[in-house]
Amino acid sequence: MPRYFTLALLIAGVSMLAPQAGAGQSSAAPLHAGDAFPQLSGQTLTGKLLQLPAAATGKPALVVFSFSRTAGKDARSWNEHLFKDFSNSNAIAVPGYQVIVMESLPKLFRSMAISSMKSNMPLAVQDRTIVSYQDETVWKQHLAASDENRAYVVLLGPDGHIRWRNSAAFTDSEYAHLKNELGGPLQPHP
Repeated sequence: MPRYFTLALLIAGVSMLAPQAGAGQSSAAPLHAGDAFPQLSGQTLTGKLLQLPAAATGKPALVVFSFSRTAGKDARSWNEHLFKDFSNSNAIAVPGYQVIVMESLPKLFRSMAISSMKSNMPLAVQDRTIVSYQDETVWKQHLAASDENRAYVVLLGPDGHIRWRNSAAFTDSEYAHLKNELGGPLQPHP
């Protein structure tokens, strides 16, 4: 039996034995446009403390959540397009933040997952990526996350309130909706 297949079986077996994430946590209301974004604080991949929405106060920002490795691929599509379109001096610069929720990943595999992410991510992106090992159920409820295999995207206005949110997988048409929202009355930041 190939080694990678054995490791996959081991990971799947350990995942089934892991306690259910968020067991005993209270329910959280789904977030909607106009709601204040809840306080979120965590350590980035570079080891810095990052607090949202405080880090983005006064400017629009995008927060991309992922709950699985497959969702990370979807998040990468959103982030790559945003970086290409909104990080140059000819457009409104929109900082992007990532929140990778790994509460349900067994502790045995977390450092390996972190190492893999860091090796495939520029340092500047690592500085804006929070890894969370708690509140998975709460964030899934806030985002009305029905599919762990896709990213959940939230656009914050300069005041920290939700301007737009998306729960569909990345497509050109979904991205066009976001670009349309970004073309609205958002104030550029220096």
